[in-house]
Amino acid sequence: MGQNNENQKENFEGVDSIVFSADITNEEAQILQLLKEKKNKRLICPETKGYQDFLKMYGRSSGYHIYKGDLDTLASSDIVISFGVWFQDESAGAVTSIRKILDEKKPKFVYMHPIEDATLQSRITQFIKYEVGSEEGVAALLAYTLLGEKALPKNIKDMLEEFDIGYLSAESNVGEEELESMYETIDEKTTVSLIIGSDLYTHPKAGQIAKLIALLERYAGVNVVCVPPAQNALGVALICDLDDVVQGQSIVYNSCKEGTYVNGDKCVYMKHDKQPSDINGLNSIANALGLHGQNLMDYSNQLPKDQGFKILGDGLKKHCIYKLAPQERKKEFALDEIDDLPVYDGALIYTYKVEKPTVEEKQISSELFGSNQFAMATKLQDGELISFEVGGDKFKRVFKIDTHMKGVIALNPVFDIKLSADLLSSYRFSRLAFEKINNQKIGNNDE
Repeated sequence: MGQNNENQKENFEGVDSIVFSADITNEEAQILQLLKEKKNKRLICPETKGYQDFLKMYGRSSGYHIYKGDLDTLASSDIVISFGVWFQDESAGAVTSIRKILDEKKPKFVYMHPIEDATLQSRITQFIKYEVGSEEGVAALLAYTLLGEKALPKNIKDMLEEFDIGYLSAESNVGEEELESMYETIDEKTTVSLIIGSDLYTHPKAGQIAKLIALLERYAGVNVVCVPPAQNALGVALICDLDDVVQGQSIVYNSCKEGTYVNGDKCVYMKHDKQPSDINGLNSIANALGLHGQNLMDYSNQLPKDQGFKILGDGLKKHCIYKLAPQERKKEFALDEIDDLPVYDGALIYTYKVEKPTVEEKQISSELFGSNQFAMATKLQDGELISFEVGGDKFKRVFKIDTHMKGVIALNPVFDIKLSADLLSSYRFSRLAFEKINNQKIGNNDE
């Protein structure tokens, strides 16, 4: 639905569910939320739902509605730990700023992920490789390691003592000595930041992981940054009460891009090419509620104050108009028992988003990248064309061997933002079941 559609009011009236991506502005999100409250519409944003649920569980355990860390605390950190962050994922704009800080400030950098990242080799102090699917166990091991010597409430201390550390270490493939080596570099004067990424938001045990990570902020003094999975995912997560699935008649709402956004640094900002008077699109969708603003502030100042939003003043063109401050929440900590960690056997693929390719790069959009080891495990040759499914989406890919890669996890970069809700909300790792297409081979292997 475009912003010039004269029938938007009627379209909103006639549907049960509104589907949108996380590139909408805060003001658009507020109007959609009012449509939910006043007209009983369901709001579907697959990019954001898992992140919103993660933040809610995080808030119950940390006592604050959003994470406390930001780029300033990151820049002043002696040690930076990343967990579940894929630094080649371009859907999360904050990654670029984090990379810059790692380059300029050169903190000790502990990179935790199932895949080695060749682009980070010069920055990494310690690589802790864990098994795909074992993130819940890794979060428990992190909590056990970083909280073990802290003064804790009895219920938290009892919980840590109940962890089967030997089992968690063996099943996640994270050695106790690896974590001890990391912990030995931390003392009372050490500033530690922990960056959390999209691998965790869509994990089946995301809520449990959120609780464990929140304990580190609350009791270990760790500065936590939960990197948003898309442009305004944080704003949408704080404003909209999102639903899980579409029901009844639905429409796809496309952003008019009028208004403000929230970045991973919790800064509320407006794009430079926009003016506060640009509200034709906002008025168009607000018509369904009988609203008609005179300027952007008429909408911006309705954003929920209990979520940290403020009344707009001067300086709308500043890079950061203001920052969201963490708001206190009632603490309700209760950890579920940690079940057996899942096992992902065989060849796996990792699906993530990159920016839309230029004309010269378009061929990359149809390639699956794997190591020589992956090629041997799957009996695939460089240049073979295959088909497979992820989250209900069908892919055709040319398999390409990347000699810099290791292990049996292939990279499946995708460009199209209009991917299915199932794929956007699914855990990023999946088993690969593929078919070769007519034994067709594209390119050559230089054999």
